[in-house]
Amino acid sequence: MEKGLEISFQLQSGLESIEIVEALANMIGNRYKGSLVSDWRIFHVTLGNEKFFKVLYTGNRVGKIHRHNEKEIREAFDTLSKSTYQDLMQQYSKVKITPNFETRPIKELKEEYDLWDDKLWQYI
Repeated sequence: MEKGLEISFQLQSGLESIEIVEALANMIGNRYKGSLVSDWRIFHVTLGNEKFFKVLYTGNRVGKIHRHNEKEIREAFDTLSKSTYQDLMQQYSKVKITPNFETRPIKELKEEYDLWDDKLWQYI
């Protein structure tokens, strides 16, 4: 999944954050599945001392998602993320039982700093 839309964010630690991430990623993935998104992955990333979540969505055409569609997915993700925990979990439990609803597990990922790939070097 090298091409597509990447959404990175950080939440408070705890079991609730894992449930929130799964709900957000899977609800948006299923909402746009078939039309804009062909697949998605959820990662819990460790980078140095920092931990954050990353959701990757790929498109139907060679993995690429058009910029206009990226904006639509980002806005839907952002709108859904502003829901309270209780509202989000209620919505998720309702849609999770619908036929053909797909879920993705959260995978642990460890990244390292790559100063050669850092965008800072483009500006120097």
